[in-house]
Amino acid sequence: MPIDEQTRAEAQALARRYPIPRAALLPMLHLVQSVDGYVSEDGIALCAEVLGITKAEVASVSTFYTMYKREQVGDWLLSVCTNPTCQIAGGQAIYDDYVKALGGHHDAEHGVTVEHAECVGICGDAPVVQVNYEMFGRLSHVQGMELLASAQRGELPVALSGVKPFTFREVERELSGIDDGVDEHLVAAAVREAASEHPPTWRSGETFIPAPNAGLMLDQSPEAGA
Repeated sequence: MPIDEQTRAEAQALARRYPIPRAALLPMLHLVQSVDGYVSEDGIALCAEVLGITKAEVASVSTFYTMYKREQVGDWLLSVCTNPTCQIAGGQAIYDDYVKALGGHHDAEHGVTVEHAECVGICGDAPVVQVNYEMFGRLSHVQGMELLASAQRGELPVALSGVKPFTFREVERELSGIDDGVDEHLVAAAVREAASEHPPTWRSGETFIPAPNAGLMLDQSPEAGA
């Protein structure tokens, strides 16, 4: 769907937090992903416009990092570790049966998407399934399939962290940092850094390019940018 004016304003607010606005690309991608459930073409265009970079540059970043999705994700993203330790412990069988149960990788009716994941770093709890990046470990095959059924019902159990997973879009908005309440302080810090005697630079190929005007920054007071 087209990006609305609220999202555009929030993207601009993220850019103002950095002395070099292009540094806001990663949180901005999380922001647009929280709107559509993936990084859409409209989301890429917005990031490019606000940051003054090309759509190709935005797209290259969005396809490099696995947390950015270029296809629709449901409310519940189940990421199954299939690296050796989890695979041996039954992760591959859980993943295969997830795909079989859904008839593919995405169940639009129940808002569930399944993907395989590289090592998630807690091999002692293998096999591990993440639901929107919350960990569920030491799963038997039966428990793994019940986790899928819980996601289809929208009734997720408590994860290893002690909390129940939030929806994918809620998690993405949190990862963007737009609601963290420190905008005023970050904008003020970015303005000071951009206006310093030695302003920041960014690297393009083998060349360090100065950022004397720092995009959105120097013509705004902290109060105007907050």
